[in-house]
Amino acid sequence: MRARKFLLLILCLGMAMPVAGHSQPSPAQPSPAQPSPAQPSPAQPSPAQPPPAQPPPGKPPSAATLDARIKALTTDLEDIKDQNADLKSELADLKARQAANKPPTSLNALNPQITAFLNGAMRIDDREVQTPGGVAIDDRPFLRTAEFDFRAAVDPYADAVAILSLEDEAGTGFGADLEEGYVIVKRLPVLESAPLGLKLKIGKYRAPLGAVNRLHMHDLPWTTRPLPIARFLGTENGEFFESGFNPVGVDAELLLPQLIPGAVMELNADVVDGGSIAIAGGGHDHPGYLGHYNLFFTVHDTHDVNLGLSGYYEAGPHRAGLVALDALYKWKPLAEGEFHSIVIGGELFYANRDFTVPGTDTTPATSAHTAPLAGFGFAQVQLSWHLYLGGRYDYAQDIADDNLATQVAAGYLSYYTSEFLRFRAGYEHRWSDDPTQDGLNSFIAEVNVVFGSHPTEPYWVNR
Repeated sequence: MRARKFLLLILCLGMAMPVAGHSQPSPAQPSPAQPSPAQPSPAQPSPAQPPPAQPPPGKPPSAATLDARIKALTTDLEDIKDQNADLKSELADLKARQAANKPPTSLNALNPQITAFLNGAMRIDDREVQTPGGVAIDDRPFLRTAEFDFRAAVDPYADAVAILSLEDEAGTGFGADLEEGYVIVKRLPVLESAPLGLKLKIGKYRAPLGAVNRLHMHDLPWTTRPLPIARFLGTENGEFFESGFNPVGVDAELLLPQLIPGAVMELNADVVDGGSIAIAGGGHDHPGYLGHYNLFFTVHDTHDVNLGLSGYYEAGPHRAGLVALDALYKWKPLAEGEFHSIVIGGELFYANRDFTVPGTDTTPATSAHTAPLAGFGFAQVQLSWHLYLGGRYDYAQDIADDNLATQVAAGYLSYYTSEFLRFRAGYEHRWSDDPTQDGLNSFIAEVNVVFGSHPTEPYWVNR
């Protein structure tokens, strides 16, 4: 009897164990202690749109579900990119405003860069030499110019330059003059960048008529100005003193698109005060129009070539026109470093002018027309780190009588210690249809001293 009861108890326990194993709650039916998302608790309000049903465990999501998720992520990514672009734009604007309003980092930043240039020369001649005004200048020393160069950034959009000059008036005293004074507008606040690198120069400046006219006396490789610069463009006391064309006007400089690989092309267009150039009649009743094209390129890293074409025109009763060509070649061998170089260059001028010949007590004023021609060429060889040897030839017809011509052959030796101190000795011989100049021999010793802010090296120096 007891054995039968014991056997029946074992059978009942064996049937109860599998039933208990199947009675565990499944994940799809959460227990009351953990309410499911489909049945929120009273503390959590029911959402307006119930979330999509999740697939049973172990079953991958359908293709439609994956496409929906990818589209949603793509939309979110585009929104983030747009927000990022907006933030970058705002950051760039803030940086630009901060740079414009940034206070100077030192007291020197409140002052312009200042450089002083002194040019002195002593000449010895074999006969009397007079300026166009009749002042004798032979066998005399001169402090020809003292220039004070001020440069500063006005703001992020413009720079300003003022060059004050004290010029020797052929030994009769010094005259103060504004050699150059202008502002360069690089771009306007409404533009992110100037089209074609446009720069506007407004004020008084040495005009881009040829190449040498832009240079000040202390940066010349010779002791005197070439005859064509002084006689065609302008001078008060002759080519021994400061000469050239520096009108008041507006200059627009453009950097042209690169049509030739490695070549840089620039274009200048100017409107200036008429009458101030030597070939004009002196009247200021018509403006002058000036243009200059410049091409620069380098061959094999050692040969620099610069070519230019200039033109000037002024209408009116005293009509004046001028065409000029300029060329410059510089050889800087890589193997020789900074001890040897060669510079060859020159300019050619052709003028066409109408003017009035003043009358006398017995003869009335008459109208006249001339078409004079002028030019110069030079060559220079660098002998060592400091020493430069060169020569120059000038030819110029008289702008009032193109049947008269003057020629000059010159040699010079320059000792360039640094950009702050330069010595030069030169010799000149003249042939001229003017008897007062024909056969003249002159020896000229020159020194240039520079102090203040670091100046720019002249183009003829190899450093």
